[in-house]
Amino acid sequence: MKTRNILIALLLVSLLATFCACGETGDTSSEPPTTSEETSEAPEDTNIYPEVIDLLGREINVLCWDWGAGSNSILGYTGEILYSTEDRATAVDTAKAAVIDWVEDTYHCTIGGILDSSADPQQTVMNMLTTGLYNYDILFQNSTRLSGMVTNNLLTDLNSIPTLHLSNSWWDQNSVQDLSIANHLYYVCGDINTYDNLGTWCILFNKDLKEAMNIEEDFYQTVKDGGWTFDHFMEICKDVTHESDGTPGINELDTWAFGTETYNMYVQVLAGGIKIVEKDDNDLPFFTVEKRTEETYNALTKIVDFYKSADVMVANDGTYNSKYTNVWEGTVHKAFIEGRELFYECGLINVASFRRMDNEFGILPVPMTFDGQDRFYHTVSSDNSSYLAIPFGVPNEEDLGVVIEAISMKSKELVTPEFYDIQLKYRDARDDESAEMLDLIFATRSFDLGSAFRWGNILGQYMTLDSNFASRFDSALIAANTAMQNTIDSIKIS
Repeated sequence: MKTRNILIALLLVSLLATFCACGETGDTSSEPPTTSEETSEAPEDTNIYPEVIDLLGREINVLCWDWGAGSNSILGYTGEILYSTEDRATAVDTAKAAVIDWVEDTYHCTIGGILDSSADPQQTVMNMLTTGLYNYDILFQNSTRLSGMVTNNLLTDLNSIPTLHLSNSWWDQNSVQDLSIANHLYYVCGDINTYDNLGTWCILFNKDLKEAMNIEEDFYQTVKDGGWTFDHFMEICKDVTHESDGTPGINELDTWAFGTETYNMYVQVLAGGIKIVEKDDNDLPFFTVEKRTEETYNALTKIVDFYKSADVMVANDGTYNSKYTNVWEGTVHKAFIEGRELFYECGLINVASFRRMDNEFGILPVPMTFDGQDRFYHTVSSDNSSYLAIPFGVPNEEDLGVVIEAISMKSKELVTPEFYDIQLKYRDARDDESAEMLDLIFATRSFDLGSAFRWGNILGQYMTLDSNFASRFDSALIAANTAMQNTIDSIKIS
């Protein structure tokens, strides 16, 4: 994973005894997950540092998706590598500028690009291949867009570039391991990104509403004691939802136990260590539901039942679609800001928009789906997160690899401490316990090829509010397996 700071390094030592590698299912343990700190010696430096070369003024351009465009809940995003120089520039922007200045001076190159939410990256790369005019050397896009480009052979296999050393500590090792297919890797994240952090999912809770509801439980301690499970979470939510807007009946303007969306049904399945796709010993993907059917269905059964209960407001279940242009911001997001929602499940990108709240809030892990789990699992959104990719055919890939390594190395030194320690922990998270929860969340991230590629709309089967699992999956898996095999074949042929 990304090397964060000394706090997460210490945390990982304490987690090692109970946490198995991300993306795999370990044996259950009676010992609860722990977040206590221990002292340890610094790990041996195994990084392969980039050599210094003269790029003779080469221009390197970035095409980065603008996730914050038109959104009232995604604030302050200025891009990957790219940064703001205006009055709104943050310490993270200053750190990014220092990284780029150092790389440009050291390697005699220029680095620039655009932040855009309109350009189709797939069509952009196809145009570059057709014309031979490579306007962009690096793409920062979400995994859904990039996965479609993988199947169409529009991206470079990062493992084929000898100057990229993806075992280095500035690359997220879970992404390196989880996102490869047949030992080919087409996109990845690490210290060169920030939006992969913000695309990580969590649970927020309103401290003032918790107190008003006379809930005395210390949620942080429950996490530390290993009791933060989905069954316990559902118990807490009982009897919280109530009419509070003065209008008879419960609507989106009342007070709710839990605000969520159908995507979070999948997030909760994954929180049980059940990804859509796992991989065999040959690094080839297969659909988990075909091998672990009972576990998958057991998870979905209680998730669907809970999401249909009176305790939960599901933003996009169809109830509010006709009332709001942005149904999320009009319902669950609004309720949390206004102090009318005890729990809200979302990506960390949303946390910045809650600074204007009158109420205090805290950050918690997504509950473990099954009692007896020995660890947490957290998803990184396939839509709202950033990954680095290189278009197929970009000239001088080896030189580009050196520059990417240099930016990543320097970003680990300068950008990550500012982003993680200051922006995430001490600005957005309003208490030390939430900062500790963030360490746990980042330590247990998992990347799912099934969510990224969405073969045969398989992700949609985890987001459907009905319990007719068997027939739906049986039908979807026919097309999904065909689509998956097409991707595998295209990778092997290329």
